[in-house]
Amino acid sequence: KEKIFVNSFHHQAVSEPGNHLRTIAKSSDHIIEAVESSEYKQILGVQWHPEWLEEEGLKIFQWLVNQANNFYAAKQLHKRILTLDTHCDTPMFFPQGIKFDHRDSRILVDLHKMTDGHQDATTMVAYLPQPQIGESFSSKVAFDVKGPAQYADLIFDKIEEIVSKNRQYLSIARTPADLYSDKRNGRKSIMLGIENGLALEHDISNVKHFAQRGIVYITLCHNGDNDICDSARGCNTHNGVSSFGEKVIQEMNRLGIMVDLSHGGEKSFYDALDISQTPIVCSHSSSRALCDVPRNLTDDQMRALAAKGGVAHTTLYHGFLRKEGEADIMDAIAHLEHAIDVMGIDHVGLGTDFDGDGGIRGLADSSELINFTLQLLRRKYSEQDIVKIWGGNWLRVMTQVQNFKH
Repeated sequence: KEKIFVNSFHHQAVSEPGNHLRTIAKSSDHIIEAVESSEYKQILGVQWHPEWLEEEGLKIFQWLVNQANNFYAAKQLHKRILTLDTHCDTPMFFPQGIKFDHRDSRILVDLHKMTDGHQDATTMVAYLPQPQIGESFSSKVAFDVKGPAQYADLIFDKIEEIVSKNRQYLSIARTPADLYSDKRNGRKSIMLGIENGLALEHDISNVKHFAQRGIVYITLCHNGDNDICDSARGCNTHNGVSSFGEKVIQEMNRLGIMVDLSHGGEKSFYDALDISQTPIVCSHSSSRALCDVPRNLTDDQMRALAAKGGVAHTTLYHGFLRKEGEADIMDAIAHLEHAIDVMGIDHVGLGTDFDGDGGIRGLADSSELINFTLQLLRRKYSEQDIVKIWGGNWLRVMTQVQNFKH
């Protein structure tokens, strides 16, 4: 007599779950009876009748309620703390005309995804591909520019345009104080960086130029040796940091710019550690002990970095987390916890490399970054330690570097 509407339906059977789900229960005749998320999300699907399960059925609903409570606790924590990703390559997609203020499926970091993931800030870099012998820089980039410095300036111009159009929601931050001010005022923050010192065009005065543009760090090299230092994937051109590179590091110290050795070769890393008068950083580097690739840091490198007060941030590029199979959030947590075991809680963090091939199952884009916090809470990390991991350690070093400026 009465028609009611429900948000479920009966079906014959699920023959095979999709990529985001996995089977967790089958009936005696091998029909799939239950699925759960394969991305460590709070998703459970069953086709059992709850009234048939009696007390056992209550456990399912209690689990769902508890997961909701955990998510609420993570959201409340994100309201209190600052969450900073120290490396993303979203500007690489600027030639495609991306819409940062839209939910743009072409990019992993946009205003909506940052909001969904309860992320406060990201560091966007001007990434400069390293030309091989016989190649020109202009042939490797989509914009018509004279050289690397002009290209970096163009990227920063475009970031400033994005911020100008969304100034109610977005700001460029240049100091830790700027980040905290944006947080209080309900704005997301973008910090600026350079990935590959090629942008300097072998002109030491360009360090000052980019400092005045507001960059907070320069990754000294990328995949290939440049005039500053040898890369982890280079040819040992200088046997470490070049004589010009030493001057660059000294000038970066003088101007309060962080020295980033992600992508640097081991000799370059140790040379920079000796040359720099302020702690160095690795904005997006994982552990070589867990994934043996040249781009990752050895335990000895980590210990040397920590001894000088620096930080190394776990990255989400699958090839730096595991050599075989598909990397997921648990691999990222394993790399983070290995770094904590080696260096201590005061020297770690997260640099996603989103839009630069970063992004893994469970941490696919900015909208999923709160899952990282859920895993930390599950492991009983204190709020103080989570603050350190989510950028507190990085900002300690940034403050030290910027205060050294003279």
